[in-house]
Amino acid sequence: MMKKFISKYYKGIFLALAIILLVIVLIITFNAKSPAKMIQNLDGSEDQAEVLDEASEIEDEGENVILLDNEEVYSFQMTDSNNILLTFERDGDDWVYTDDPSIDINEERIEKLLNYITDVRFVDTISTDDENGDKYGLNQDSPVYIIKDANGYSTFISLGKIDEETGQIYFALNYDFSTIYVNSGKLAGVNKYAIEDLIQ
Repeated sequence: MMKKFISKYYKGIFLALAIILLVIVLIITFNAKSPAKMIQNLDGSEDQAEVLDEASEIEDEGENVILLDNEEVYSFQMTDSNNILLTFERDGDDWVYTDDPSIDINEERIEKLLNYITDVRFVDTISTDDENGDKYGLNQDSPVYIIKDANGYSTFISLGKIDEETGQIYFALNYDFSTIYVNSGKLAGVNKYAIEDLIQ
């Protein structure tokens, strides 16, 4: 009886199963964590740094413009949430805050922070004729991340405005504002950290 039913309606059953599977995939896709949304929804609570840590491990959208292993970074600078430029250098396997080497740094959190600036992606680019990034919040005074590798080569990442509708953030490389990159919004996470978050 059951075999007859299945053989008679197998196309309908197969189609119904395919639709159910598609709905499940769509639900999972739409509920997947987006680092940009996680950062955009930060509320300034005490666990903000933990949310930033989690977002740092989720793969961003778009094409790579910077891709390094964290181990390749010898030193880096970042503008933190207090608008202070912090500098960190590698000392063997440890990280040192150069303004006060006696501070015990949270090494795990530094690795999470590096996830943001060693894997930088863009979803779009904008060409500006006059090499002026002011329209996008980009100039010499913009928040900046500076990565220096073991060969002494430095890469400067300037952060601009966040698009209120999309949550995307504009950025530029090496103070060249003739090409503006558009990031999904994940890159905004770095200067949400404060020095207090990076201390053990």
